[in-house]
Amino acid sequence: MKKFHFLFIALMVFASASFVGCNKDEETGPTTEKISLHLHSMVGTDEAAYGITYHDGSGRQFNLSDFRYYLSNFVLIKESGEEVPLSGVVLLASPAAHQYELGEVPSGSYKGFRFLVGLDSATNHTDPTIYPADNPLSIQSPGIHWDWNSGYIFMKIEGYVDTTLNADGSPDFEYFYHVGMDELKRTIDFSTSAFEVKSGADAELALEFDLLKALSNVEMRTENETHTFNNMPLAEKIADNWQSAFSVMPE
Repeated sequence: MKKFHFLFIALMVFASASFVGCNKDEETGPTTEKISLHLHSMVGTDEAAYGITYHDGSGRQFNLSDFRYYLSNFVLIKESGEEVPLSGVVLLASPAAHQYELGEVPSGSYKGFRFLVGLDSATNHTDPTIYPADNPLSIQSPGIHWDWNSGYIFMKIEGYVDTTLNADGSPDFEYFYHVGMDELKRTIDFSTSAFEVKSGADAELALEFDLLKALSNVEMRTENETHTFNNMPLAEKIADNWQSAFSVMPE
């Protein structure tokens, strides 16, 4: 009987140790944490805002009446190289908002990330009326979708600009840059910008987008309108500037 009692106690101790070990492994394994994008839309060193007068690279005055752009297809890259796509995440960024939810991802070390300015082709050609009103892809006011072209405007910039020859007047001429169409989506690559998603804490990617860099080499006096299809060279020039217009904000 004593031998049986001893064996029973030994088995119980072993089972308890195994249970604690399993719990410990589970506790030290990766968790799933919320991650968001903290984004500032800038005009040079100033925050972008509607109705404010700014100066372009040549000193010409202009203002903003609309400035919005789509970000999508976010992919986080683990240190191992494994990619974590954030499926279904589409953001409509504007100067009015700085915080955007991206979802939940495994905790751990990441070596970088990437995303699109614009939308993939399948999403670009969906019908905005199928989405609920709170979805960024739904019908917006003012509009950011071409009904005639069955596609979204990836970046919409509108306002007034001074078109005097000597750039010594006030913004009085309407300009608009509507950049879209499948071929003008651009991948923004920060695959070497490492960050950490800590267990038990929300994580954040912090970016700035500088409109002046997006309009680099654009002469606003003469290059003041594109619906993309009617002025593809100007739309391409703006789209090609998007990578350099984004920067990672220091912690």
